[in-house]
Amino acid sequence: MHVPPWNTHFIYLLMEIVAIDDDPLLLHTIKMVLEEDFGEILTLSHPNLLKNQLVGNQLQVMILDLNFAIGNADGNEGLAWISKIKEEWNHVAIIVLTAHGFVDIAVKSLKQGATDFLEKPFANDKLINTVKAAMVKVNSQKQNETGESSDDMLDQLNQDSSLVLGKSENIKQVYHTISKIAHTDAPVLITGEHGSGKEVIARLIHEKSERIAEPFIHVDLGSTHESLFESILFGHAAGAFTDAGNEKAGLIETANLGTLFLDGIGELPKKQQAKLLTVLQNREVMRVGEHVPRLVNFRLICATHLPIEQLSDEQNLRQDLFFRINTVVLELPALRHRIDDLKDLTYHFVKKYNRKYSKSLKLSQAEIATLRNHNWPGNIRELKNTVERMVILHGEGNNILHIQDYTQPDQGDNLYQLEKEKIAEIIEKHSGNISRAAQELGIGRNTLYRKIKKYDL
Repeated sequence: MHVPPWNTHFIYLLMEIVAIDDDPLLLHTIKMVLEEDFGEILTLSHPNLLKNQLVGNQLQVMILDLNFAIGNADGNEGLAWISKIKEEWNHVAIIVLTAHGFVDIAVKSLKQGATDFLEKPFANDKLINTVKAAMVKVNSQKQNETGESSDDMLDQLNQDSSLVLGKSENIKQVYHTISKIAHTDAPVLITGEHGSGKEVIARLIHEKSERIAEPFIHVDLGSTHESLFESILFGHAAGAFTDAGNEKAGLIETANLGTLFLDGIGELPKKQQAKLLTVLQNREVMRVGEHVPRLVNFRLICATHLPIEQLSDEQNLRQDLFFRINTVVLELPALRHRIDDLKDLTYHFVKKYNRKYSKSLKLSQAEIATLRNHNWPGNIRELKNTVERMVILHGEGNNILHIQDYTQPDQGDNLYQLEKEKIAEIIEKHSGNISRAAQELGIGRNTLYRKIKKYDL
C-alpha cells in the first residue's frame, strides 16, 4: 500500500507518548486517561502529521490506529505505517488499536514490529497497564544497549511524572533490590511504618515485572471483615449465601496472571491465615458454594507496618505462612530517615496537585527548609496530604505557597491533634497490635484503621 510522504509542518515533540487515531472522541479519552499518570500526551489524527527530523529520543510509546482511509478496515494502511515508523524510530514501542474480532490483523502488526495491541473498546486500566508495559520494554532495551546502572534507572524513575522515589542512599538500596527481583516471581514482603510508601513500592515491582500488562490487585486485609473474607478473596457461586444472586470471582482469582498485593498481612486472624496458606500452597482457590478448585497464577507481594522480628512471632503470623511470603524482604525507611528525599517528593506532589487542580503554584527553598524541620510521623502520606491541602486552600494573589498559612491550629485542630496523639500512643504501647489497641480505645478494629488513615499514622 502507498504511504504518503511525511507532512512538512513542524511539530516540536517533547512528550513520551503519542496517540494517533482519526476518532477525536477516542483521542480525547486516551488523553484524559493517560495524562494523570504520564503527563502531557500528544494526539494526532493521522501519522502523516509526524515529522521525522523533530521527534527526539524522549518519544517512547506510540498508540496507533490501523485504519485511516474512509471505508478501509483491512488494517493494511496501519501495517505500512508501522514499517515506516520503525525505520525512523526503531526504539519506539508501538501499541496498535484494532476493532474487536480482528485479532489476525493484530498478530500481523506484531510481526511487522508493533509491541502490543488493544482491541476496541478497551478498559481504562488495560490502556494504562499496556502503556506501562511498553515503557518497561523500551527502557529495558535502552538499559541493555547502554549498560545503564540501577542508579541511572532511579534517575529516570524520578523524572517520571507519576512516581518519584528520591535519591537518598536508603532509597537507592531499596531500588537496587527492586531492579534485581522485579523480573522474577519471588514472593516479596515489604515492611515499613504507616504512610512510608509500601503500596507505591509494590506497584513499582509490578510495573518493572513481566506481568505489567496484567492486573495489580490491592487487598487491604486489615479492613476486610472476617465474615466476608472468603467471599471477597475467594469469590462465590450464585446462591451460595443470602444476597449472592450472581456468581462472582474473588480478588485472588482476579489477580490471575498479574500481581496480588496483600496489605496488612500481620493483622490477619489465624483462621484466615490458614485459609490463605492453603491457596498459596496449592495455587488454587475454591469459591464459596463450589466444590471444584480453580487454578490461579499470580506474583505475591505482602506488606506490614510491623517490624520483621515482630511479624515472625507466632503470636502474629503462622510460621509456615511467614516463610511462604518472605523470600525477599524490603524494609522501607521512614521519611525522617530519608529527609534528603523530601525536596524531590514535595516538588513532585506540588506538580501533581497543580495539574489536578489547574494551578501553577510554587514552593521556595525557605519553605522546603521549614518542611525539613518537621518530624513527619505520618511519613510520605502525611507530606502528600499536606501539599494537597496547601494547593487546594491557596487563595488568589501570588503563586508562592507558604507553609505557615496552613499550619496555624485552631481549637478544632487541637482536638484533632489530641485524638491523633492518643491513638498513636496506644498503638505504640501495644507494639502495633491493632486488635489490642482498638480494645483499649473502646472502638472496633475497622474504626481504628479508618482513624489511622485519617491521621496518617
